[in-house]
Amino acid sequence: MPDHIANRDKIIQALREELVGPSPQGKPIKCSGEITFQSDNKDFYQPWKQENGEEILQRDPPLVRYGVGVLHPIETPVENEDLQLNLVDTNIVLNNQPEEIEADEELITESAKQNLEDIEKEILKSSETESDDFDLSTANTYKPSSMGISFLADFPKGSVLVIEATNCGCYRQKKVKVGKSERTWWLRKSINFTVEFTAEELCSVKERKFTKTKKIDGLELSFEVFSRPDREKREGVRLLTVCLINRTTASGGHENCLFQAGFAATIISPKGEAHILPYPKPDFNSDNKEEQSLALLYRKMETYGVGHGCAANWDKEASDGIKTVIAECLPTFETPSITPDIGIEVPMASLAGLIPGDDGFAALWEVVNRYEQWIEDRRNEIISLGEEYQNAAYWHIDECTRAAQRMRNGLIYLQNDTQAKRAFQLANYAILLQQICSRRELRKANYDIATKRYTFSTNYQAPNLIQTDKNSGKWRAFQVAFLLMSIESTAEGDIPDRSTVELIWFPTGGGKTEAYLGLSAFALFMRRLKNPEDVGVNVLMRYTLRLLTAQQFQRASALICAMEYLRRQNENELGKEPFSIGIWVGRETTPNTRTDAISKFNRLQSDSSAENPFLISRCPWCAAQMGRYQEKLPRGIPNSLYVLGYNQSRGTVIFKCPDNACEFHKHNGLPVYVIDEDIYEKRPSLIIGTVDKFALLAWSYAQKARALFGIGADGKRVNSPPGLIIQDELHLISGPLGSVVGLYETVIEELCTDRRNGQEIKPKIVCSTATIRRYADQVKALYGREDVVLFPPPGLDAEDSFFSRYARNSADKTLQRGRVYMGVHAPGLRSLLTAEVRTAAAILQAPVSLTPEERDPWWTLLVFFNSLRELGTTLSLLQSDIPGYLKVIRNRLGLDWQQMRYLLRILELTGRIRSDQVPESINKLEVKCDNSNNQPSVDVCLASNIIEVGVDIDRLSLMAVVGQPKTTSQYIQVTGRVGRRWWERPGLVVTIYSPTRPRDRSHFEKFRSYHSSLYAQVEPTSVTPFSPPVLDRALHAIMTTYVRQTGDEKIAQTPEPYPENLIEQLRDILIPRIQLIDPDEVENFDKVFNKRASEWRGRQRTNWERNGRDNIDIPLIRVAGEYASREWQRLSWATPMSMRNVDAECQAEITNLYLNEGEEEDA
Repeated sequence: MPDHIANRDKIIQALREELVGPSPQGKPIKCSGEITFQSDNKDFYQPWKQENGEEILQRDPPLVRYGVGVLHPIETPVENEDLQLNLVDTNIVLNNQPEEIEADEELITESAKQNLEDIEKEILKSSETESDDFDLSTANTYKPSSMGISFLADFPKGSVLVIEATNCGCYRQKKVKVGKSERTWWLRKSINFTVEFTAEELCSVKERKFTKTKKIDGLELSFEVFSRPDREKREGVRLLTVCLINRTTASGGHENCLFQAGFAATIISPKGEAHILPYPKPDFNSDNKEEQSLALLYRKMETYGVGHGCAANWDKEASDGIKTVIAECLPTFETPSITPDIGIEVPMASLAGLIPGDDGFAALWEVVNRYEQWIEDRRNEIISLGEEYQNAAYWHIDECTRAAQRMRNGLIYLQNDTQAKRAFQLANYAILLQQICSRRELRKANYDIATKRYTFSTNYQAPNLIQTDKNSGKWRAFQVAFLLMSIESTAEGDIPDRSTVELIWFPTGGGKTEAYLGLSAFALFMRRLKNPEDVGVNVLMRYTLRLLTAQQFQRASALICAMEYLRRQNENELGKEPFSIGIWVGRETTPNTRTDAISKFNRLQSDSSAENPFLISRCPWCAAQMGRYQEKLPRGIPNSLYVLGYNQSRGTVIFKCPDNACEFHKHNGLPVYVIDEDIYEKRPSLIIGTVDKFALLAWSYAQKARALFGIGADGKRVNSPPGLIIQDELHLISGPLGSVVGLYETVIEELCTDRRNGQEIKPKIVCSTATIRRYADQVKALYGREDVVLFPPPGLDAEDSFFSRYARNSADKTLQRGRVYMGVHAPGLRSLLTAEVRTAAAILQAPVSLTPEERDPWWTLLVFFNSLRELGTTLSLLQSDIPGYLKVIRNRLGLDWQQMRYLLRILELTGRIRSDQVPESINKLEVKCDNSNNQPSVDVCLASNIIEVGVDIDRLSLMAVVGQPKTTSQYIQVTGRVGRRWWERPGLVVTIYSPTRPRDRSHFEKFRSYHSSLYAQVEPTSVTPFSPPVLDRALHAIMTTYVRQTGDEKIAQTPEPYPENLIEQLRDILIPRIQLIDPDEVENFDKVFNKRASEWRGRQRTNWERNGRDNIDIPLIRVAGEYASREWQRLSWATPMSMRNVDAECQAEITNLYLNEGEEEDA
C-alpha cells in the first residue's frame, strides 16, 4: 500500500525548495577554480551543485529565484520598477532561461485551454460585489529586513538565552566560461551563527534593548532582544521580542541579502528544565459562559510565541514543557484527526427486526450506559481543574447528564410504545436499504442496435441485506444517541421537549446527514402508523446552497424509495398513499410549471447541450443511468430514446427507472417530484428546498403552496402540517440573510403549527452546524425558541466528547496523522499572483515523481477563491504563466518532457454553473488518475464557496486557498473538503496569504496558534430579524405571505378590501416573538407595521402583482430590484423574491417622494 504520508512530505519539501530554498540539484562540480564548458556543450545546461553539496543557481539570480525568507539590507525601498511590474513576474524568470526552454512542447492541452475560455466567458457574464478585503499600497515602503518572535520566558539564576540562526544562506557570483562567452552562476554559502544573553543582562532593568551584531561574508547581521517585565511583574519572568535584522549598509542587491532566514531561541538553565511560558492572553470575560467554555475546552492549546514578519513555532508535543521557540518563514501545522468511531457500533439489521432473537436494544443500552459512566468519570476529574475552569466544567457535565437522561428516556419510550418501536424498526430497515442503494456504482446505459433497447453495464439486483460492505449497516454511536435523544419529542407533539431545538455539531464527514435522515424516516413512519390516512408533507429539509440541496435530494430519494418499498409490503399498516419526495428550489434549478417542464424536456431530447433541470441522473434504487444519453446513436433513432427514465405523461414529466427489472420501473415509477406544480398537487412526504424558496410564498408562483402546510382553499387546516423541520448548515444563516430568514420564520412556524383538537402543536426543529459560537442566540433569533440542546455536548476537553475523539494510535496513544496546513507569505515575490504561480506549479509538478499508484491523492489540485473576481484573475495564470513556470522547473531540474506535468482538464465548481453541471463536475472529480476509466483526471479545480458543504470526494487530498477566507467557519468547511480519508491519505492545505492585506499577514504571524484551535477561533454570528432595515425591506413581504397563504379564495384573488382580521392576527403572532428576541424593537415595529397597514388600506390596490406585461394597473407588490416608475414606487411595495442580497447599498438619487411621505404621515 502506498505511503501517502511520506509522499505528502515530498510535496511539502518540493514546495519549500521552490519558495525558500535551498534546492541543490544534479552532480557535484568543483567551484574553487575556473569553471569552463565547451561551446554548445549540453553539460552546461544540466543541474550542478557544489562539491560540498551546496546549491548553485545557474540561471536565476537569488532575488528572482526566491521570494520567501529573504531579509534585505535595512531600509531598502520598494523601487518604482517593482511597483510598475506586471502582476506576475514569470516573464522575468523565463527571460533568464536558455533557448531550450522555449521548445514547442505545450504543457497545457487545447482541451484544457478551452476549459479556461469557457470559464472566463461565464465569469464575465456574472455579477458579484467586490471583496471587502483591502490591500495596502506598497508605495513608500521598505522591503523586509527583519523578522522576529515574541514570547514569555522564566529566567532562573544562571540561565542563558541562546539564539541560533542555522541553515541561512547568502549567494556569491561566479563567472563561468561557456565557449567564448561568459555566464554568471550564483553559489550558495551557508550562514550559521549563535549569540547568547544571560539572565542577569535580560532581567536587570525594567525595559531594555540588547543588541549583538556579527559580520559574516560581507553581511552585517544582528540579533536584537527587547526585554520587558510581564503583566504580573513576576521575578525573573520577562516578555521578550527577539529580532534578526540585516543591518548591511550597502544598497540592495543579491549579494547583500540573507536568504532562508530563520532562527531558534532557547532558554538553557543549570537544571535543564523548560522555561518558555504560555504567551499572555487577554482576560476572558468571567461572566460570559461561552468564553469560559472555550477557555476550558482549549486550555491545553497554549500559544508560546507570536511572529513579526514571520510565523512562530515551538516543540510539537513536549510533555515536559517548551524549551525552544522558532521563527520560520514557511510554517506548517498538522491538525489532529477527529474520529466518531469510539469502539461501539450498533447494527441496523438487528434494530430492523431482521435478526431472529435480537432486537438490537442491548447495543442501544450499551451506548447509554457507557456514556453515563464516561460522564461520571469526567465529573470526578473536575476537582483537579483550575478554579477558573470549574464553573464551565460543571455546566458541561450538567449538559452531558441531561443528554444521557434524554437518551435513556427515548430508549424507554421505544420499549414501551408499540407504535414507536415499530416506526423505529422500519426506519432502521429503510436506512439500511438506503445505504446499500446509495453506494452502488452507476449502472451505465448502452444502446443495443439489435434489440433497439438499452442495456446496462450490470444486471439489476435487489438490495442484498446479508452481504453488505463493511461500512454499511451500522450506526455510529453519536448517530444512534442523537436518535434516542430526539425521538420522543419528534413523535409526540404535547411534551415539553417538543419545543427544544436539537443542534448537531459534528466535524465534516462524521455522519450528520445520516443521523437526521434516520430521524426523518422515523417521523414519517410514525405518522402513518398513527393514522394511515394522515398524508401530506411531514418533513421539511432546508439548505442554503443549491449544490448541497441537489446532492442531498439524490441521497434522500434513495431513502424515500426504500420507505416506499417497505410501504408496499406493509400496506395494511402504512396505508395506500405512496411515500414521496419533492425538491422545492428556485426556477433556475428546477421547473416551476408543467408547461415549462415539458418545454425543457423536449429541448433535452433534441439538443445535446440543453440544460437538464430534472436533476435525476441515476435511479435512486438500482443506480441505472437516467437523463440525457451522451453517446452517439444511429440515424433514425427517435428523440424519445435520447433521454432515459423521463416520460411525458398526463401533462407533466414523470420519472421511471429505465431498467424494466427495477422495482421502480413498475407501478407508478419513482416517487420523486421536481416540478413545483406537481409538488403542490402531490404534497410529497418529504420536501427538500432552499431557504430562498420561502420568499416566494408572497407571490402567485407559490399561491398553491398552502397545500404543503395542510391548509385548504378556504384558509382552514385540512391536513396535518409538516411536523419536522431540518435546517442544515445553520452557521450559513447569519448576517443579512439570517436576519431576513428569521423574519420569515415567524410566518413559516405559524403555517406549520397545528391547533386542531384544542392543542397547539408546533413543529420539531433540528439543525446542524459547523460552528457553535453564540448558537443559542442565533437559534432564539431565528426560531423564537429559548431551549436549544447542542449534541454532542462538550466534555472537559476539546479532544474528547465521548462521541468524538482525537484519533490516537492504540499502542502508544500518540496522535494519528492529520491534515497538514502550510502557510505561504511571500513579500519578496512582488504580488499574490506570483506566489500563486510558483506554488501551483511546484505542487502540480511534485506528484509526477511518484509512482502511478501513489499519485492519486495529490494529482487533483482543488483551489479555493474568496470571490469570482479573484478566480477570474487566475484563469490567465493557468493559460500561460503556470505552464511557463512548469517549463522553468523542468529546465532547472533537468527533466525530460516525459517527466513533466501536462494540464489536461481544468474544472470550475462555483455557484454560477448550471445545476445539471454540478453532478457532472462531481463525477469528473471522482475520476482517479490511473486511467482506469479511459478519461483524464481533473488536474485543477477552481472553486468558490459552493464547496463549503456537500463536496464529499474521498480521493481529494490537495488544496490551495488563495487569501484568508472571510470567516473561520468558512475556512474550516472549505479545507474539510480534502483529506476526508485521513487514516489513509490525510490532506495538505496550502494557504497563500496576500503580502499586502493586513488580515492575511496577521493570520500568517499567528499561524500555529490559529490552526491549533480552529473551532475556538470561529467568529460569532449575528441575526437581527426585527432590526429597522429588515422590517423596512421585508415586513410587508411577510404580511403579504401570511394573508395569501391563510386567506380564503376571495382574498387569494385580490388584496382589496383590506384584510383587517388577518393583518391583526399576524400582529398578534409577531409581537410576542419580538418581545422574546429583541424587546427594544417593539416600538419601531409598531410604527412600521402601522405604516404598512395604512399603506395597504389607503392604496386600495386590486391586484396582488403585475399580471402580464400589458397590464397597466399598479399592483400591491412589485419585484424588488426591477425598474419602477415614480408612480409605481409610490403605490406599490418592492418585495423580494429571494432572501439573498438583502443588505442595502447606498445610492444617491434626487427625489420628491418625501413630499408624499410627509402627506401620508400628516393624514
